[in-house]
Amino acid sequence: MMTNPNINIQTIQTKRYPCMLLDLAWPMQQKTGSRGAGRHYPLLTLDQIKSLPVASLADPDSSHCWLWVTNAALRYGYEVLEAWGFTPMSILTWVKPRYGLGQYIRNASEHILLGVRGNAPAMFHGQSSWFMAPLQRHSEKPQEIYDIIERISPGPRLELFARKRRHGWDAWGLDVPSDIFIPRFPVPTYTFSSAALAQTAGTLLYKANTATNNDTRNGDE
Repeated sequence: MMTNPNINIQTIQTKRYPCMLLDLAWPMQQKTGSRGAGRHYPLLTLDQIKSLPVASLADPDSSHCWLWVTNAALRYGYEVLEAWGFTPMSILTWVKPRYGLGQYIRNASEHILLGVRGNAPAMFHGQSSWFMAPLQRHSEKPQEIYDIIERISPGPRLELFARKRRHGWDAWGLDVPSDIFIPRFPVPTYTFSSAALAQTAGTLLYKANTATNNDTRNGDE
């Protein structure tokens, strides 16, 4: 039986994360030019970003979501956090040691937004709103951000769109063996077996079909 394409299929996870970190492939001002991000990795549309099952991965009662944004995507970052069910609370700025690109002003900074869901106080209150750190390879974020987050946000922690694995964190992304399965967003390798992946995908398909059948029956009543 075909599934209803309008069903929002979410990941089935027994684990919910009090802390998540995301470094998205924002499409704003990135598609053109020989040095644009689109040459390095596939970009997501704003609708694709909002459809990520971040809300279902987060602890519903107490969670932090750290979201990297470019200067061009800053306003959309607030919109995305709210679409995922988080209230934007703070902004942390990475000050870079040299100029980058920019259509109007050359960028020498990047930002990470902190969104909060439920009752989720910070563990540490001494962090300033900016930090300096060296540049990495294209679009890679500084390692210092992990130390900052680990001081402020409780675990367990999950990084989405991870470039490298951080000890003590779960991860998902194109460049790392991933600990979770997200429908419609496959990645090359997982930390669990292909049989487990097939079982997870089959369970998702069954639940989507069940929801579709229930909707049909309710509509006939």
